[in-house]
Amino acid sequence: MTPLARIARLSAAFLGSNMARAAIGFGLSFALARGLGAEGFGRWIVCTAWASTLTVVVDLGLGVMLTRDGARADSEPGMLLSGALVLRLALAIPLASLLYAGAGSLSSDAETIAGLRVAALLGASGAAYGCFGALLRSQPRWLPAVLGVETGCLAIQLGIAWWMVHVGSGGSGGSSGSSGSGGSSGSGGMISALLTLAFIVQLAQIVMAVVCWRSVFGDRGRVRVPSTDALMRLARRALPFAASGIVANIQTRIGPLMLGYLSTQSEVGLFAAASRVGSVARLAPQAVFAGALPVLSHEHGRDRASAVSVFRTLDRVLLLGSAGLTIGCLLLATPVLRLVYGPSFAGAAPALVWVSVGLIPLLSNSGRKVFLYASGGEARAVGLSAVALAVQLCAGTLLIPTHGSVGAAISVVVGEALVWWPLRRPRTDD
Repeated sequence: MTPLARIARLSAAFLGSNMARAAIGFGLSFALARGLGAEGFGRWIVCTAWASTLTVVVDLGLGVMLTRDGARADSEPGMLLSGALVLRLALAIPLASLLYAGAGSLSSDAETIAGLRVAALLGASGAAYGCFGALLRSQPRWLPAVLGVETGCLAIQLGIAWWMVHVGSGGSGGSSGSSGSGGSSGSGGMISALLTLAFIVQLAQIVMAVVCWRSVFGDRGRVRVPSTDALMRLARRALPFAASGIVANIQTRIGPLMLGYLSTQSEVGLFAAASRVGSVARLAPQAVFAGALPVLSHEHGRDRASAVSVFRTLDRVLLLGSAGLTIGCLLLATPVLRLVYGPSFAGAAPALVWVSVGLIPLLSNSGRKVFLYASGGEARAVGLSAVALAVQLCAGTLLIPTHGSVGAAISVVVGEALVWWPLRRPRTDD
């Protein structure tokens, strides 16, 4: 298959997996909310939020870097895996121990405390599986199967969780919610059991990854104990990716935070609605980015000129696609907001217009960053992302007090547009 055909195949796999996971996540939240009621569901959200936070904190930028490096023919996946596991678990185990020991300080509710202690194990196991998953997803031939197994495990978790809640509530399906507490009286011990189920599913994924490891990587997958120098080199290589994750998270959250401080809560709600529509429009391009990273990395390791040629073709496709998405959002802004969120959110249409306009530089910049990640230019990508964030902060400070949600949306456009050309300036190896 040609590189572009591989990207298309992997992008389709990622898009299908992401949509299936979204459906499974909605189904799980629906089942738990109906079965546990508001109070029990709130406990579940708190515990899983702590587990996911632990996993994110100990990522250390290794998730993207492992996929990039693992895709190259001259890489040693076994050494990458062992080094990443040591680095992550060296941080995850102490933090999980703190969460386990300090659960009583985070809540006075016995059920939540028990859930937080299981969440500590879930967060640490998620960090460990992330090392396996990132490297397995670096192999285009195996990626659809890996995504299928991961999605299948989540579907099994959904089925068992639904059965547990259904049996635990006596088959009432959450009808006890009329009691005022939302059915929480019947949820004793259920949160811990559900989190234990999630932990077991995570362990099962690790076991399956171990079993399949040699079949995927062969002799390159031989795991050896890393030296201290190897660990330090791995940590230094991952540092730009860790910084990139921090900048990206701030860029996502800074708009609502600035609106809350400089404007009104209603403007926060309007901006959130517009941003949510924009995030849905980005689902397909994000799948393309995920599929492109291992392919571009492999091509760059094999033939730099080929990688550049593949990216330029992909870049043109992304520009046309983002322009089409922008036109669609501009035409459907008001009807979509009215249909999804109700008439009271029609006022978010102007913000959605600017969110839509921002898709063109945003998606184009994201595609260029993927190429920089694949070709070893991650430091440049992080630096320009930080510049875009600084510009967004300055523009938001000027525009939000008078223009509210529209000002927040414009500030994103200004930041991304300003770094568009510097990102595209040819490097010496382009």
